[in-house]
Amino acid sequence: MKEETLDKELNNMESLSVAVRPPLPFEKPDRFINIPSDVIINVSLYLSIVINKKTDHRNVDAKRIFENAQSMFRDGVRYHDNLWLHHCASSMREVICFLEPDDFHTAHSSIPAPTDPSMDAFYNFFMSSKAYLSDVVHFCDSAKIGNADKIYPGQGYGQKSKDDFLANEHLFFEKLCIDLVYTLHDLFTRYCIGSTNESN
Repeated sequence: MKEETLDKELNNMESLSVAVRPPLPFEKPDRFINIPSDVIINVSLYLSIVINKKTDHRNVDAKRIFENAQSMFRDGVRYHDNLWLHHCASSMREVICFLEPDDFHTAHSSIPAPTDPSMDAFYNFFMSSKAYLSDVVHFCDSAKIGNADKIYPGQGYGQKSKDDFLANEHLFFEKLCIDLVYTLHDLFTRYCIGSTNESN
């Protein structure tokens, strides 16, 4: 009798379809296109304040730029445009290229200033990411390895040849773009969301 019940349960389990759940907001996906819209919206909202505070004459729609980058990461675009990586890098760079570390603290006083040692990792990652994206946009292949090594120190990028790095650059690039969005998301979630110490 117990075996029959167990067999029925197993048959029921086998007939269930397994749906792939979307990643949670703090659970980084492996693909840029799978970054949840909540994450894009939060990052865009707080990043737009930083951009507007720095250059009020620039109208940068961060949300639209990130969503455009997501569409460029789709396989159809990637395999039909041999410059998709440059176009995507240009989009990603557009939201950060005029920003410096102090701009985050100026726009959101709850974010520690660059002089705070606890912010070293964020600001180093931010500036190195900006430099790498500029390398891509300006076709500076020789500088990419050094910046990749600064972004992810100790992960062997500095030992790669230029050809080896470029052969799999699309994987590095996607990882960087995901990490950039989530690093900003972590920064704004940690210091801005719910903070009463804002100077917008």
